Formats: sequence, structure tokens, C-alpha cells
Amino acid sequence: MIMIKENEMTIEQMIENERFLDEQQNEFTTDAVTGIMPRNYDDTLVTREIPNNYGYYNEAGEYVENGTFTITHYQYAHNPMELYRMNENQEPIRLDDYQAPYFEQAHYKGIPMELRFNPTIRTLMRTGNYRIRYRGGSKPQYGYRRSQYNTLAEYADTFAIYPK
Repeated sequence: MIMIKENEMTIEQMIENERFLDEQQNEFTTDAVTGIMPRNYDDTLVTREIPNNYGYYNEAGEYVENGTFTITHYQYAHNPMELYRMNENQEPIRLDDYQAPYFEQAHYKGIPMELRFNPTIRTLMRTGNYRIRYRGGSKPQYGYRRSQYNTLAEYADTFAIYPK
């Protein structure tokens, strides 16, 4: 008979503990301020078939009269109006801290994603004179690999505001 001390774990307890830790690491969390929960990139891809009514030549060089193209693309699943409503009680920020140098095209840059749905940013964007560009590197933990100047909002670290 094996005696187990009080502070020692059984094998079953260790396995259960490891399972719990794995679930905690794999679970995606969302920040109450940001509101955008990063998803596994493969889960964001959607396949669509687009009808082609004019005809085209396929890969084999054969002419196809009426066919379809199949494309796979990213699908954004966050409602921006809901995110603005979630963050409307945030304290307005001063964008002076994020002004870009005078020789750059951007007006503001390096703004953290936590401030994306801030009332100040919303007021600025509602003028219709600005556009947002998201910045950030690849996120291998989500299966997302992109160049840092072509990032999706869901995986961005910061953003910049440019005039239209």
C-alpha cells in the first residue's frame, strides 16, 4: 500500500491540474476596454463561391461559359457600434501625446488598441476626414502571420490615424 502525504498530489490530480492549465492557456480572453477578442485565424476564414456569368478560362485552359470562383477570405465578427457603446464611459484621451512628427503622413500614431473605441477617437472618426491603419506583428499563438504594416484590427497592437 502506497502512503501519500497531504501536500503530495496523486497522478490523477496532476493530470487534471495540467488539463486545467492547458485550458486556461488556450482560452482567449478579452479586455473590457478593448472589447475585441482575438480568435484563431483559421477559424476566421470563410469560403465563398462567386458566380461568374461572363465565362473564363480555367487552369486547364478550357473555356467555361457560366462557372463560379471559390475564394477564402477573413470575416470580421465584431460590431463596432456595440464596442463604442461598451466604451462610452471611458475617460476621453488627449491625442497630443500621440502626434506624429511633422514630416510624416499620419496625424497620430502609436495609439494603443485599448483606446480604439474611446469617445475622442469616435468623435474624430465621425468627421469623415480620417482613416485608421492598424499596426502590429504576427501573432503565432493565434495562427496569424502578416507583415506589421498590414494587420487586421483583431490582432493589432497599436493604430495610427491618417487624413483621407
